Amino acid sequence: MGLRIVDLTQGEPAPQRISLCMIVRDEEEHLARCLRSVEGVVDEIVVVDTGSADRTVEIAESFGARVLREEWRGDFAAPRNTAIDAATGDWILVLDADEELVDGHALRDLVRQEGIEGYSFREVNFIGEERGIECVVNSAFRFFRNRPEYRYEGALHEQIMGKVDPEGGVRTRFVGVEIHHYGYLEPTSRAKEKTDRNMAIVMEEVARKPEDSFTLFNAGVEFQRIGEHATALGYFRRAFRHLPSLRAYFASLLVRNIVASLNTLERYDEALEVLSDALEAYPDFTDMHYLQGQVHANRREYRAAVRSFRTAIELGDHGGDLYLAQAGMGSFYSWHALGALHELMGDAHEAARCYRSAVRAADGYFPAPLVRLTRLLLESDPPEEVRAFLAGIVSDRRRADSLRAIGAVFVAMGHPREALEILGEARRLAPEDHATSLALADALLRAGDPAGARVEAESVPAASASHHLALGKRVLIALAEGDEAAARAAIAELAPVAGGLYAGAYAAALDAVAGGAPAAPAGVGREAALEVLLELAASLLELGSLEAFNALLPLLYATAERREDVDERLGHLLAANDFPDPAADCLMAAIRAGVASPEAFAALGRICGSKGMVEEAEAFLRAALERDGQNTSRHLDLAGLLAGAGRYAAADEVLREGLLVHPHSTVLRELRGSMTLLAGA
Repeated sequence: MGLRIVDLTQGEPAPQRISLCMIVRDEEEHLARCLRSVEGVVDEIVVVDTGSADRTVEIAESFGARVLREEWRGDFAAPRNTAIDAATGDWILVLDADEELVDGHALRDLVRQEGIEGYSFREVNFIGEERGIECVVNSAFRFFRNRPEYRYEGALHEQIMGKVDPEGGVRTRFVGVEIHHYGYLEPTSRAKEKTDRNMAIVMEEVARKPEDSFTLFNAGVEFQRIGEHATALGYFRRAFRHLPSLRAYFASLLVRNIVASLNTLERYDEALEVLSDALEAYPDFTDMHYLQGQVHANRREYRAAVRSFRTAIELGDHGGDLYLAQAGMGSFYSWHALGALHELMGDAHEAARCYRSAVRAADGYFPAPLVRLTRLLLESDPPEEVRAFLAGIVSDRRRADSLRAIGAVFVAMGHPREALEILGEARRLAPEDHATSLALADALLRAGDPAGARVEAESVPAASASHHLALGKRVLIALAEGDEAAARAAIAELAPVAGGLYAGAYAAALDAVAGGAPAAPAGVGREAALEVLLELAASLLELGSLEAFNALLPLLYATAERREDVDERLGHLLAANDFPDPAADCLMAAIRAGVASPEAFAALGRICGSKGMVEEAEAFLRAALERDGQNTSRHLDLAGLLAGAGRYAAADEVLREGLLVHPHSTVLRELRGSMTLLAGA
């Protein structure tokens, strides 16, 4: 009997192969970046081209892709499935041409996990005018086993997760692998083309499937995207009526969008009613608690808002793996919201602590808390100390973007020379970043170097998504210098942007500055034009171009539907730039018209207090407190005024009332301790 040789490799699983599946059309600008990001990660690339007229196919083939051609039929799911049908790998990775995979080698570990059918990744959507200005982070289901039953559905916003994991979180997991998406940085014209195309597709789909919940949901998303929130809400409610189950994979997202729409429409009572039911169905869905915090904050129910945001933080991001959640709701968005609330309530120390937590959690992908923290610190500390402190907490991952955000705040807070040093470092780290050029233009202009500012603004190429902002900056520089020819040249280039909004508004401004009669910009919406003009007026005032600013004032009122639409905003602008008397006139006009906010009363109180008009100041500050009693700063303003007048007992009473509203406020408690001593002295 001979010896039997045992094959020691028998039973070892074969290596899992990964196929990248894509659909493309005219993507020569982005495709190479995407395909470079998967080199060494995927075993094959399958690309379905739906009619490219540029070098897209050539670029794909240069990376070894197998390119299939398919006529575009107004259905995104069809070419997605064509690509999957042709794939030979064990796993499917789905990317779009305007995306890139970050740290993709982690996929090799994921495919070895038993019992998992697919993974959601962290999708970082760059928004604004250039990469890095701001990001929205979502979870995106992009990696799944190649099985015949897993195919996409839906002509628009096509989905496959409902096939892989109908109830979510059972057979799939969220992991931290990142996809960077640059599609929202498209030039305005191309973005509009995509919007029009998507709207046509989704409405055709609704006509074919008027009772399909997911189709109705997609229609709501498209209307939400273009700002038609009432229409979006109608589709979301229709989608809910036809929802097959509260455990459908998109059900929680649908309910979240209903709440978000109600919040945007300021229908807060309805939003809270929906949230009450939603939190019973989805108690651990972080996004719902975050939205609840937003609604409470909008209702000025600050203590309730704080509780909701803290609950969101306790739950953490993504709600486990059960929900299609937006990343950051359980971390940096909630920390940022808490910081803003504490700032509103006059607790600067706690606000700063929350902002720092948000900055750490965001890891450079959300600049808002860094901006708020910088502003808060500059209000009390020397700029060089603030700069040194911030250098220690800025994320290395996106340091150039963070430095640019910090530099912009230094400019806005009146420290342009320090900003130039910060922005210079950002430029060294990212020399081709056009947003940094714009920030440098602002800093140079405010540092008294309009020629240097013009050079930076002119360096932004026409192909940049920031080009229209650069043109607007050139108009501002020309207005500040009195160069009418340069202003008109920049305005002419702006004409195709945003339906002529900026060109129309700036042309009307130039005519007003040149001595013409004030006339609302023709051919554009008055509300949108007013926003552009108010921003221009603010910039001119900050630059000290008082003649041009004064020339704009009649135009602002001529553009507004109602005078009161201008009065309060102009009042705050004038107050912030140390023009108390005209500020008071504007704020009083808003109060007499019955449209003033609590902050208008508070601002008037501060102005009167600075002039020693204690009685009038007290009346305005008490009016602000009556209208916004949940805001701790109202108690602090009034108590400070009374204490300054030697009325310590009255100040103590105001602080005591504040502690009834916010019993955990460290600021109120410490101040009351001091005030009680003074009152008893």
